[in-house]
Amino acid sequence: MSPSAEPTSQAELPAHLVPANLLGDSEIIILALKPSGWFVLTASLPVLAAAGAVAAAGYLLGRYRPYTAEQAVLPLCAAVALGRLVAACWQWVGRTYVLTNLRVISVRGLLRVEVSAAALSQVARAEAVPSLAERLVGIGSICCLPGGDMAEAVTWNAVAHPQEVLEAVSEAIRRARRPG
Repeated sequence: MSPSAEPTSQAELPAHLVPANLLGDSEIIILALKPSGWFVLTASLPVLAAAGAVAAAGYLLGRYRPYTAEQAVLPLCAAVALGRLVAACWQWVGRTYVLTNLRVISVRGLLRVEVSAAALSQVARAEAVPSLAERLVGIGSICCLPGGDMAEAVTWNAVAHPQEVLEAVSEAIRRARRPG
């Protein structure tokens, strides 16, 4: 689905992307998406790097000691890295980002679902805030910054084609602010 500012009928969206009780009667979905598949790697990168560094140190230490630390350290590091990748896959599955004509919404979680939403009329601005890892793989995060009495920002992490998505969100904010 290409991100555009034109409303999309709910019939065109895969049913699993938008929870049934999420939308009000007058809301029209403009954009519904999942994070990029790169989310799994970028979210896991710090743990993978640490596990790799510990595994390398254990391997080198095992080369110079009679007791090989690599026998215990390498499998432990591999298990930690695999565990983090599995957790990131579950996080990816449980994330959905929805833009309607009235709100910007982020849904996270499978067992304990957390919904953060903001009325478009209360969003001061949206901006792309890609991390270094996201920039390297061509994805980015979109942050809808609060305005007025809105308490917290709504962030969409690891979005594919972040500039196109940002344009769609910014256009929806402009439309929501128009009088009449």
